Amino acid sequence: MSVIIQEEFWQPVDGMVLEENAIASVREVDNVLVVAGPGAGKTELLAQKACYLLQTNKCPAPKKILAISFKNDAADNLQKRVEKRCGKELSRRFVSKTYDAFAKGIFDRFRNGLPEEYLPDSDYGIVQKNDPNIKQAFKQCGYIGNTDMIMNKILGALELPFNSSNNYESVWKLVIKGNCLDVEPTVNFQMISRLAEYIFRINPYILKALQMTYSHVFLDEFQDTTEIQYELVKTCFKDSDINLTAVGDVKQRIMVWAGALQTVFDDYKRDFHGVEKELLMNHRSAPQLVAIQQMMYASLADTPKEIECSPKWKEDDGEVYLYKFSDYTVEAVTIAEDIVKRNNSGVELKDMCILTKQTPQIYAETIMDELKERGIMARIEADYQDLLKEPIILLLLHSIYLVTHEKCPDSWEVVNDFIFEIIQSTAINNEQVFENVQKESYKLMRSHREDLNRCEDSSIFSDVVHSILKFYDVATIKTVYPKYVQGTYFEELLDKFITIVWNEYESAESNWKLALENFQGLHSIPIMTIHKSKGLEFDTVYFVGLEDGAFWNFKKQPLEDRCAFFVALSRAKRAIVFTFSEMRNLRYPKQKNNDINEFFELLENIDYVQKIDL
Repeated sequence: MSVIIQEEFWQPVDGMVLEENAIASVREVDNVLVVAGPGAGKTELLAQKACYLLQTNKCPAPKKILAISFKNDAADNLQKRVEKRCGKELSRRFVSKTYDAFAKGIFDRFRNGLPEEYLPDSDYGIVQKNDPNIKQAFKQCGYIGNTDMIMNKILGALELPFNSSNNYESVWKLVIKGNCLDVEPTVNFQMISRLAEYIFRINPYILKALQMTYSHVFLDEFQDTTEIQYELVKTCFKDSDINLTAVGDVKQRIMVWAGALQTVFDDYKRDFHGVEKELLMNHRSAPQLVAIQQMMYASLADTPKEIECSPKWKEDDGEVYLYKFSDYTVEAVTIAEDIVKRNNSGVELKDMCILTKQTPQIYAETIMDELKERGIMARIEADYQDLLKEPIILLLLHSIYLVTHEKCPDSWEVVNDFIFEIIQSTAINNEQVFENVQKESYKLMRSHREDLNRCEDSSIFSDVVHSILKFYDVATIKTVYPKYVQGTYFEELLDKFITIVWNEYESAESNWKLALENFQGLHSIPIMTIHKSKGLEFDTVYFVGLEDGAFWNFKKQPLEDRCAFFVALSRAKRAIVFTFSEMRNLRYPKQKNNDINEFFELLENIDYVQKIDL
């Protein structure tokens, strides 16, 4: 049993030091909007608030805390941080999900409460990018030429119940129900959110059950919340006794293209009467970098505030470079040599990052070739990032670690946590059962060790993976992780895992430890877009392609592109390198910087920014 701490004696866990407004936000009894810039410690604030609520019994058992994030990795990071801060027993009453997972969980559990006309088949599929069912449904209803994004946006924008004769409603119904003309029953996540919100509106008992489950709700990366997601939040929690904490930063709003609601902060303060608190400390970046971020505030916020740096830095710490290259091949050589130099001086490869505004496979291709010549691995993170967010992939990854290497305490912790979840999901729940399943898992891992250590065929690796899955039981996995129930998503993830890990094994010359570490990206330079870098931080960032061609839509969306530049700048802890190249391996090779000249003026007018022409 955890000991309840009196409110007046509670202190931040693990000796963490929080600024005054952060402590006030943790203890706030009313709904609160926390405006927090990059490096302000948003995730830590939420983790500490969860500890405060659980340890002081402000969230009394059996009530829970619900945290809703925009991305899987953010949700997982917060869950792990709360468990680390307040232990497994209390953290079991902390539930961290994405908006999509929250909506899908409600939809799957209560879908039969929908009117028949809005009810997909039980084996409905979830739309992935370029889904042919959506395109076919639009085509059958007479709409030709819409892009995937527009199609999904149209379907998500339709509010329920339908009360007009809009032709898009016929597309919606065709998508949900399917027909004999090559349209399978399917939905996208925007539609799932609409359906989940409708379930709550027409079933007050379900809404009451939700509100009785949670005492507090956290909303992370709130600036990226879409209109559909905000409508779901309002329907679930507005005018309830649940306390809400929303955390975000308008200066990092880079998801407007995906439907982020630009008025969401004002809407929240109006609808939930939320008080606003602002965090003014940047714990991440060195002073020279924070100073540039501060200069950017004028174009991103109405009332810029003075941002303080962490005392761990010296006043003149931080490196900022602006390179202008004649050609992208010169750029590639220069960046590769700089990476080698920093790596030799002690900066790990995984702590450096190459960022692009878009198409990293084009902008970073030559850089990757130059790095390879120098014996340095670099990879585009998109597929890896998405895979490594998935619970089943992490379970399999750590299981393979245990098959090939017995002494992996972190991996045993992951596997044992899952075994505990299995036991919790059954009617039988005691320590002896848990211990027996642990022993059986240990035997299973050992039984396959020789298979993998002498493995020369991908089919053998595949057999081992399926044997592990059989032990865990796929049906049980899908019970613990309901997101894998519908469609073929689970099988697709499994195929990707087997293919990619086997490729890493062959590249690592049959070294399983190195192969698994490479799969995790522990020995390579990550390459990604600005959007994929959101929430991450690196010692050194190389932003490649500060050019009009990369910011091709700047004139139409200057604020969003300024936010993108700001996000790129604020990923770096110690050093950031911006590059411009007069020539690119693009359809239109010649590059300019007229449209985004304000970024160059900002950097060129700062004395300590090192400007280099090559």
